[in-house]
Amino acid sequence: MKTIPYFTLFLTTLLISDACQTKDPIPEAPAGAVATAKVNANKAYFDLNALATSDFEFVLNGEDFGQGVGVKAVEVWIGLNNPRVALTAAMTACGNGVGCLYPAASLAPLPSRLATTDKLWRTFETLPATVNLKAADAAAAVGAKLTDLKLNDTFQLKFVVQTSDGRRFDAFHDGICDETRGQVGDCRLVIRVDTKKALYQPLK
Repeated sequence: MKTIPYFTLFLTTLLISDACQTKDPIPEAPAGAVATAKVNANKAYFDLNALATSDFEFVLNGEDFGQGVGVKAVEVWIGLNNPRVALTAAMTACGNGVGCLYPAASLAPLPSRLATTDKLWRTFETLPATVNLKAADAAAAVGAKLTDLKLNDTFQLKFVVQTSDGRRFDAFHDGICDETRGQVGDCRLVIRVDTKKALYQPLK
């Protein structure tokens, strides 16, 4: 007879444990869309030694992941970041991160959301679109002069997506914005003012 209370206690504990676990289904993310951008490797930076003729080029498109949302247009916003960063060997070739030195400012600061200093440059309704931006036009868009630009200054192009059902996506999770270069989910591009051609790695 003594086993009955123990059995009852066991069943009660089991029921309480089961009650603590949710049975509600995980809600699906709302159907949306993002911009995608593929940079032309031959025009992937603004050449400090030839700013008057330098340009940056990429193919802009939209992606709704097959959900039928449709991308109506992509707004391209532009901003200038001039951290005056001087990169040393210890900052660019320090191996696994142990004992590395880091600059006091960022070439491409996070988050990638629109800032009050960003300016709407153009809105593209025909996609895909080959976008070519001259250094002079980028400078003019943010109210700067070519002579103001220095080594390691960066322009940030931020994308805002308009969907066919009337929505506007102007903020994305930073993991989408800044860790998927060249894949679906880009919400910005970073154009460096540099002196040499390099693989497009805007955060390096």
